[in-house]
Amino acid sequence: MSKVALVTGAAKRTGRSIAEYFGRKGYDVAVHYGTSQADAHEVTSAIEAMGQRAIALHADLANADDLRRLVDATYEQLGRLDVLVNNASFFAQDHFPDFSEARLDLALAVNYRAPILLTKAYYERARALGTQGVVINVVDQKVKGNFHRDHFCYTVGKVGLGNLTSMLATSTHPVLRVNAVYPGLMLPSDDQTEEDFLYACQRSTPLGRIAAPEDVAEAIELLTGPAYNGVDFVVDGGQNLWRVDQDVLYEHRAPRDEAGPATH
Repeated sequence: MSKVALVTGAAKRTGRSIAEYFGRKGYDVAVHYGTSQADAHEVTSAIEAMGQRAIALHADLANADDLRRLVDATYEQLGRLDVLVNNASFFAQDHFPDFSEARLDLALAVNYRAPILLTKAYYERARALGTQGVVINVVDQKVKGNFHRDHFCYTVGKVGLGNLTSMLATSTHPVLRVNAVYPGLMLPSDDQTEEDFLYACQRSTPLGRIAAPEDVAEAIELLTGPAYNGVDFVVDGGQNLWRVDQDVLYEHRAPRDEAGPATH
């Protein structure tokens, strides 16, 4: 029987890349989605075309009951669970002190509490079955000290998640191994144009290139190996080395006569 990965937020963007990467590596995949049902089914179809099983599972990550059902449904429909990837996050622009309490609560629920409760549900199920598995938390390179004022509530949740790796690795041993990846800029966000995105890619890392979603997926799969536990793995092309005053998302390309043509 193929190994099974459950990837949260797997209907779009980086989550989709991770889910499809695991499919290419011979895993059956549980594709979690929140509101993007059609996209989730596109992902499952793509994985099935690779010769693997895939299921689309809906869950509200702010709802504790949904989280346990998500883990249970993976076991019931795919027979096992070997890797849980806590990828989904709530991401929106806000600043301190002008943020809403409702937005802070949602960011904490999705970005911080949900990974804890999903790991708890996974741990209890695996322990009862006498099996072992791996949890990979997807955090953010800014949590490594490259803070700025943008996306305050999102970042608060990620700060909590980023401090869980060693604690959960110790608490869930030997049933689960828990590791984390810290990606940087990967894809255009909000109303960022393709031109501005390429400009930000050039300016945000010492390498002049970013770590793409496929790089992050490769790192996640590496961290499922038996030698890794309690590991924080930064995959960002060195973005965390350059301190910034604002998110590179808001780096806008200068006029051509000032900046010269953009290259990729």
